[in-house]
Amino acid sequence: MTEELEKIEEIYCEKREKIRNYLIELLKEHEKDDYSLEGLKKVVKETPHLMVAYVVNDDCIQESPNIYKDHINNEKKGLNRRSFLRYITTKRDKYFLSDPYYNETSGKIYVLLYEEHENKMLFFNFDIKAVLEELGLWY
Repeated sequence: MTEELEKIEEIYCEKREKIRNYLIELLKEHEKDDYSLEGLKKVVKETPHLMVAYVVNDDCIQESPNIYKDHINNEKKGLNRRSFLRYITTKRDKYFLSDPYYNETSGKIYVLLYEEHENKMLFFNFDIKAVLEELGLWY
């Protein structure tokens, strides 16, 4: 896994802006959707390489369950997600893309795309290797 993560990080560093723009464009296809539970289920189901999404309020409390393509997990709802803010730069932008990280639950390497939306923070975790393959960047 370490070797694969290093390779992903190398490609990611070189192509970060291209990857960021691609992921934002994927999400923009759902701009008209609401971010209710049903709306997020639709976004997750229809967005390639999006593995999980959830909503956090301005008090850093997770308001939604974790929404996966094939199930919903309510265990994280209500948790304080303040620790996740370390991934987000101090200058809050509408979108922020984290560095790749290993997700122990899935065994995959993700990037977190954060979207500022009204008084909510939307978190979208993408399978970065699948994204790199889609963009023809994985070799």
